[in-house]
Amino acid sequence: MQKSEDVELRPSPHSAYQPFGELHNCYPFVKWAGGKTQLLVELDKVIPSEFDLYFEPFLGGGAMFFHLISNRNRLFTAYLADLNRDLITSYKIVKHNVKELIQLLKKYEAEYKEDPIEYYYTLRDIIRPKNDIEKAARFIALNKTCYNGLYRVNRAGIFNVPIGRYKNPPICDSNNLENVSQALRYSKAIIQARDYGQMILGRAEKGDFVFLDPPYNPTSSTSNFTNYTDYGFGDNDQEQLASIFRKLDDRKCRVLLTNSDTPFIRELYSDFATNIKEVSVLRAINCKASKRTGHKELLVRNYDNDTCF
Repeated sequence: MQKSEDVELRPSPHSAYQPFGELHNCYPFVKWAGGKTQLLVELDKVIPSEFDLYFEPFLGGGAMFFHLISNRNRLFTAYLADLNRDLITSYKIVKHNVKELIQLLKKYEAEYKEDPIEYYYTLRDIIRPKNDIEKAARFIALNKTCYNGLYRVNRAGIFNVPIGRYKNPPICDSNNLENVSQALRYSKAIIQARDYGQMILGRAEKGDFVFLDPPYNPTSSTSNFTNYTDYGFGDNDQEQLASIFRKLDDRKCRVLLTNSDTPFIRELYSDFATNIKEVSVLRAINCKASKRTGHKELLVRNYDNDTCF
């Protein structure tokens, strides 16, 4: 049985953790559009030096969380959230039922290799898996084999991304799944399918570290991959997020946000202009390789360098 993730209490400052032994490095167990793996070198430079609670309410692949837990000699409790319920179910299963999940993923991987196209679309057509372990295994297997790791559903809420072009996709990365499970348990991660505002405004306090990686503001009329809910994540949502950023600043939380480099975003965070950093990135989701380079993103924070590692 999975444990409830909603009733865990705020730890006392610098609370003592009982480690499970050596904590191994881990990385995202799913591919995710807009994932932050390529930005970790830059993000690492602006991580606060002290915090006991960490919030990542636009979780996705969780690259920042896995970086913190793998590469920083720091103990913290993590609050992780996303509105994608299948994604959150997968995180919970990895945390609590990783051995059963690995067993099923190995089966899926073997069956996929026999006939990739047939197996992919057969698995994709399973709309109601029998239980959460099957739901997580299906989600991970499709993520590893679909086009560019995209998550897209039709109006009926059914996943409809076509198969990707892979020779030997790693559907079951057993070692990393074990390490991720350990990291989620070691950090006492609270994992929820919840709106970002409800999570952080309901819990974040002075000194907590909040990492915000929302759907980006489009840089052009064709840059429209902004779905956070069925209604997308438009200008009003960006304005609401900026308002929450300021509320967290008033609480003296340490807040770090990423977004695209557009005049609209720069204006929204103009009060924090001295702590806005421009970075170069690749956009791997673009189907044309020539259009994946030359993009700029912004790192916005409300704290100075002297509070960073």
